[in-house]
Amino acid sequence: MRALLVALGLAVATPTLAYGQGGDAVAGKKVYDLKCAGCHGDKGDGKGPGADLLTPRPRDLTSGVYKIRTVASKMPTDQDLFRIIADGMPGTSMPPWAVLPEKDRWNVVAYIKTFAAEKFKEPAKKLELPKEVASSAESIKRGKEMYEAIECHKCHGTEGRADGPSRPELKDEWGYPIASANLTKRWTFRGGATRQDIATRLGAGVLGTPMPTFLDSVEKPEDIWHLTNYIASLGPERPRYASLVAVGSVGGAIPDDPNADFWKKRVPAHIPLMGQVIVDPRNFNPAIDLVTVRAVYNDTEIAFHLTWDDPTESKADGKQVFDDAIALQFPPTLGTGSERPYFLMGDGSDAVYQLRWEQAKGFWEASASGPGKVTPLQGGEVTGKVVWVAGQYRLVVKRPLATKDAGDAARSTFQPAVFTPIAFEAWDGGSGETGTKMSLTSWYYLRLEEPQSGRRFVIPPVVALISLAAMLLIVRAARAQWK
Repeated sequence: MRALLVALGLAVATPTLAYGQGGDAVAGKKVYDLKCAGCHGDKGDGKGPGADLLTPRPRDLTSGVYKIRTVASKMPTDQDLFRIIADGMPGTSMPPWAVLPEKDRWNVVAYIKTFAAEKFKEPAKKLELPKEVASSAESIKRGKEMYEAIECHKCHGTEGRADGPSRPELKDEWGYPIASANLTKRWTFRGGATRQDIATRLGAGVLGTPMPTFLDSVEKPEDIWHLTNYIASLGPERPRYASLVAVGSVGGAIPDDPNADFWKKRVPAHIPLMGQVIVDPRNFNPAIDLVTVRAVYNDTEIAFHLTWDDPTESKADGKQVFDDAIALQFPPTLGTGSERPYFLMGDGSDAVYQLRWEQAKGFWEASASGPGKVTPLQGGEVTGKVVWVAGQYRLVVKRPLATKDAGDAARSTFQPAVFTPIAFEAWDGGSGETGTKMSLTSWYYLRLEEPQSGRRFVIPPVVALISLAAMLLIVRAARAQWK
């Protein structure tokens, strides 16, 4: 078959390999000028018109220093460059460009190599990783020991949430502040989230950053894989995002301790957040990208348990640091149709109701009538408790199902079996987020599940007992016939 293809003059190599060997730099410049120069600059020096707005800064392509490589040598392969262009760099402003035709992407690879042409003449040196070790409880335990022994926790934190003590001092090769990776969010790993990707990062290091190669730092070569298995155990390869927040019915009191075992037994809903880029000041580099919600209610009140990662417990200093904060948002009243208030804090004609927590103010209720137009509500009954541990906030906020005043038009009422719009807003004060510079969601829905009748717990055992008794009678009758 291969000979036939050759005879017919058809390509037998994959398009990826073919373009990788022969990208057109001239054609690539046209794509680069249109798609890349805004950040990386016309000269490839990382000084495009949008560079000052971005954290981390765009790559200076003239330096020939690249973070993501699958080789032991300093310069990445064409395939490495192609993958970054196609997949993007999670946690940065570099998006995936898989929407571009594959040929265009290979042409861009050829063009960006011209910015550091001499360095790309360096021959690639294969990265020799030790023989792979399968993940197991023993391997993960050993990996954790190595994590502590080679002091990964100083940057990445004791539980991997990027809250290590060295965090304030971390800078890249050009002197710009740089954050370590949150190891519990593998889907944000630059260069991939598979075990092979992680082992490669540990083996090759990340050039231009404080992340070195660890091939010579571990006690035994196979420790690279033990460390890989430990890192992979810290979080899923990708999250399962929820489309509905289910609020379970419970009997008795609801604990306000965010660390109570009660909350660990509740099904979590993972909600993604995005940067607010509609009004100034916009947030192009949101620090909080996920909030995990657990919610329950009883005869009198509703409670929300929220979890989100934040590497610092920030309190306003009046300068560059602001209060950490989070808000849950609802329409004050439910209409009969699908119309809802504007998700960005409502507007002048249709306000929203919010349950808020801020580091300085604690828990409070508010009515918002537009971005930044937040008015505290008096006479509320909201209560809550919050803790910050190892780079993570855990919060419980509670309030009565119904307001004290039946005519209160500013506050929401929660009812079983009713789909109620809900949205979230979050601020990492340590990253300079305040006002409309925040992370947020559009509208989701929550639903208070109807209380389950006790009959569903009584009837099945009764039916089982009756069936067992009938079976025993049948067996006894059958035995009597054979006697």
